[in-house]
Amino acid sequence: MSTAEKLLTAEEFMRLPESIEGGKMELVCGKVVTMSPVGRPHSKAVRRLDHALTPFVESRRLGELHVELGFVLARRPDMVRAPDLSFIAADRLESAGEWDAFFNGAPSLAIEVRSPDDRPAAVQQKVREYLAAGCPRVWDVDPGQQAVTVHRSDGAASTRREGDTLTSDDAGFGAEGFTLALADLFS
Repeated sequence: MSTAEKLLTAEEFMRLPESIEGGKMELVCGKVVTMSPVGRPHSKAVRRLDHALTPFVESRRLGELHVELGFVLARRPDMVRAPDLSFIAADRLESAGEWDAFFNGAPSLAIEVRSPDDRPAAVQQKVREYLAAGCPRVWDVDPGQQAVTVHRSDGAASTRREGDTLTSDDAGFGAEGFTLALADLFS
C-alpha cells in the first residue's frame, strides 16, 4: 500500500524553513520546487530593471515593486510563484487590505528573468499561470538573447530587441512616461 504525497497549502508553505540547499522556493500544485541560485547576467538584469522601475513607480505613487515576493495564483492545489521582480498597482494594494505574507492574487506586472539553464517550456508555463491568475502583463526577460517578450492578458505577445524600448504601456502603468532602452538593460 502506497502513501499519497501530502500537498501543501500556501499557508503551510509560508511556514517552511529556508531550504538548506539554498535557492528560491516556489509551490507548484502543492509541491515545493527549489531553484538554483542565479548567475551574474540574471542578477544584473534584475538589478537594472529594479533601478529603472523604482523611481518611476515611487515618484508617481503607482503602487509597489517587489523582488521575489510570493503570489498565491491558485488554490486546491495551491500555487505560489515568486517572480524575480513584480509590480502591484495601488488599486490592487487597496483591495487586498492588510497582508504580511504572500499576496493573494496575481501581480499587476510579473517579470521573469531567464537563467541559462531555464527551460523555455517551463518559463512559458509560468507566463501562462500569471496570465490565468489575472496578471495584466508579464515580461519574459532573456539576457542571453538580449530580448524581452511582453505578454498581455488578451493573449498578445511582442518581443523587444536591441534598439527597442520598453514603455509605460508595456508595463501596464497608469501613467505615461516610463521608458527603458534594451541597450541600457543589457549593456
